[in-house]
Amino acid sequence: MAIRIDPRRLTLLKEIAAAQGLRPGQLVQRWVEERLDAERQGRTIAEPENVARLAALEASVASLAARVEAVAQAAAQPRAPVPAQAEPDATTEPAPVAADTAPRRRGRPPKGGAGRPAKRAAASAAGAASAGRVPLHEEIIAVISERGPSTAAEIADAIRDRGGYHAPRSSRPLDAATVNGRVSNPVYRSRFARSGRRIGLAE
Repeated sequence: MAIRIDPRRLTLLKEIAAAQGLRPGQLVQRWVEERLDAERQGRTIAEPENVARLAALEASVASLAARVEAVAQAAAQPRAPVPAQAEPDATTEPAPVAADTAPRRRGRPPKGGAGRPAKRAAASAAGAASAGRVPLHEEIIAVISERGPSTAAEIADAIRDRGGYHAPRSSRPLDAATVNGRVSNPVYRSRFARSGRRIGLAE
């Protein structure tokens, strides 16, 4: 004859049998024989202390099973959906980025912008006037007014003889190249007229 016992009760049965120095099967056999003898004699068998422990264990197991069931039901309930972040509208076009339409020049950028020589010449003339010096273009005009159209070398010699002009930040004597450079400057070019190698005043 085979007896099937709940695994939870089997653990307690093993503990009780071990406490009495018996195997679980021997303890079950003793309990069955005691029960049968009591039924034959018509007497009531007092429930041992172990039966009370078994009842308490069953109550604890039932309480634990109820708690597990409550947790499982709470986990199975659907959760409130998390609001999704607003996605950008596919029909809305992004704001256009202003593009630089100006053509780019290759290579290193020029050190000075357009009109830089003219600005520098005007600033030089203004600085000379504020310092009390005679600007070079005025000396050239004065020499041409006295001698008429002349070459750049002749004008440079005449200005040196007059002694009224001194080159700023330079100790070299005035030469023809400097006179030609001033006459060709865009700021003063309209005041002079060239005829071959000679420089005259514009009408």
